[in-house]
Amino acid sequence: MNVLLLDDHAILLDGLEAVLKPEPNIAIAAKLSDSNLALAYVKNGGIDMVITDYAMPVMDGAAFTRLAKIAQPEIKIIMLSMHDDPHIVMEVMESGVDGYILKKYAQQELIHAINTVATGRQYCSREVNQTLLKSAHLVNEVSELTEREIEVLKLLVEELSSREIADRLFISERTVETHRKNLLRKTKSTNTVGLVKYAYQHKLV
Repeated sequence: MNVLLLDDHAILLDGLEAVLKPEPNIAIAAKLSDSNLALAYVKNGGIDMVITDYAMPVMDGAAFTRLAKIAQPEIKIIMLSMHDDPHIVMEVMESGVDGYILKKYAQQELIHAINTVATGRQYCSREVNQTLLKSAHLVNEVSELTEREIEVLKLLVEELSSREIADRLFISERTVETHRKNLLRKTKSTNTVGLVKYAYQHKLV
């Protein structure tokens, strides 16, 4: 398996090489610090897998993954990152990455991740999996709201009154109040402040 290593820190590239070099089924095709150059390597073919850092200058790991997958849909990509922030995790997973390893576990998990990904499965560090589960839970919660309820919620965040919301949506003030009560019930909030917090937590605004 031909593996390309991509990181803008030479010491990390050397560390990755030291971990992978003893593996008989892995050949390090190149060690690069430039995402554009790495993309050119991928487009030329002959690279089976890329192990890349998330935080790269010019083009981050998620952007690189999207372009690499367009150029070579079969290529496998494992992301190394120090971040388990939900926004970053979701961005990376949506880019089409095959593996996501937190850097603090790279030495222990990398070989297992490579072998897992090579078989067509996905591999993520434990904290990343926990983040994905929490995000899925949030998505399921939001799916319980109707489109109209979400519209009302967004206008409540803008601090519009029931009368102003009614005028904006061409519905009655009484209907707005009904939507507001349903929102309080479905989100388990006790007041408008709770609704605003819910909207931000679930990325509705």
